[in-house]
Amino acid sequence: MIRETSDLKSIDIAQHRYLSIDVFKGLSVLLMVFANTFSPYENVPAWTQHAVDFGLTYVDLVASFFVFMLALNFKISFMRRMELKGKKKAYFRFIRRYIIFIGLGLLLTMYVGPDGFYLRWGTLQILGTAGLILLFLINLKTYLRLIISLLMLVAHQILLMTELKIVIYDAIEGGIFGMLSWTAMMLLSSCIADGLGRRKIKEYFFYGGVIFILSGIIINCFITFSRAYISLSYTLFSVGISSLLYYLIYLIFEVHAKKKVFLTNEKLFSVVGKNAFILYLSDFIIAFSTYYLVPWDSPAIFIFVIAFLSVLSIWFIAYLMNRVQMYIVI
Repeated sequence: MIRETSDLKSIDIAQHRYLSIDVFKGLSVLLMVFANTFSPYENVPAWTQHAVDFGLTYVDLVASFFVFMLALNFKISFMRRMELKGKKKAYFRFIRRYIIFIGLGLLLTMYVGPDGFYLRWGTLQILGTAGLILLFLINLKTYLRLIISLLMLVAHQILLMTELKIVIYDAIEGGIFGMLSWTAMMLLSSCIADGLGRRKIKEYFFYGGVIFILSGIIINCFITFSRAYISLSYTLFSVGISSLLYYLIYLIFEVHAKKKVFLTNEKLFSVVGKNAFILYLSDFIIAFSTYYLVPWDSPAIFIFVIAFLSVLSIWFIAYLMNRVQMYIVI
């Protein structure tokens, strides 16, 4: 990891930096911090937990926001790096980045028991693996990425008709076999994100989001929403929700901000978004400290207080880092 200051400024001058992307990133991180707090606790409402097998809660959408977030900024970031350092160094930088994602993910989710240690799958491994695949497909035309992603979704749904269904369900985030669906989600998100470069925000993010949501709802009549299985309907619906959410944020912070200047000084979510990765890692410390110190049968109101304090802690760290212009990336 490095601290970027002058490079970041020169990139921003060369190409517009979207405040809406930082806001979307920050919102995703803070939602994750809030949702993670409730994970192991017994006396909390059902809507604060993942749906067990089938169904959907807001918690089930948080991981998809992270996938969409990575795809949203992917091509913009990659093109900036190529302009600044050249094609070869840009590829090396991105390959290194996603290998670090996978390595850190394996380290953080490693289980140590009396019989030894076990490497497990997790969100960082999803983002790293899907990011590597997207890196080598990002220059394909949008419709080709769309076709590839749909084929992956079909292949994943076929796997769910075999004995591997149990393996996918039992594994964290679907394990290796679940990567078909998560990568398809990343590719679909990148197709929508092409709208930024083409300045066709409404066409891609609004109409695209509506199409994906409706497709997910229709398919849900036959293949039920399930984050546990990363089902076809769940993948399409979550991409659509992510797209519409970003579209709303874009309207507020890129369109209406021209008339209301105070929006350009937003400091609630954007300060978190500028250091999304390091703050994501920081939540591991906060969350696991909470799990260790607070009994799992604690009253729900107590867990809600802790969740809000966790969010406030992450935001305060982000605020201080932004205050000294410290932006940590890999």
